[in-house]
Amino acid sequence: MSNNQEPQTETLAETENFMAWRADEPDDETTYYLQLGRATINFFKEEWEELLDSIPELLQAKPNEEGMYAVSFDNVDVWMDDEDWTEFQQIIRELGK
Repeated sequence: MSNNQEPQTETLAETENFMAWRADEPDDETTYYLQLGRATINFFKEEWEELLDSIPELLQAKPNEEGMYAVSFDNVDVWMDDEDWTEFQQIIRELGK
């Protein structure tokens, strides 16, 4: 067994401002991360699978009356303008491949 206590990471998808990666932790847990600009949201495996399952629904989302898009993760709401939403769609399409 390795004495390396650092997680092994792998980039899953990346755009200019957003990134998704996974970390295989030394305790055999895998954690997934979605960085949306300055915010980083972490997911356990089951939560990540739920996100991936929701991709078709996310791609159909419509903006509110102010032109903003909202994505909710557990207790976190992320609001995006049209430019960020386009980039978000790009990264989730990549994840859905």
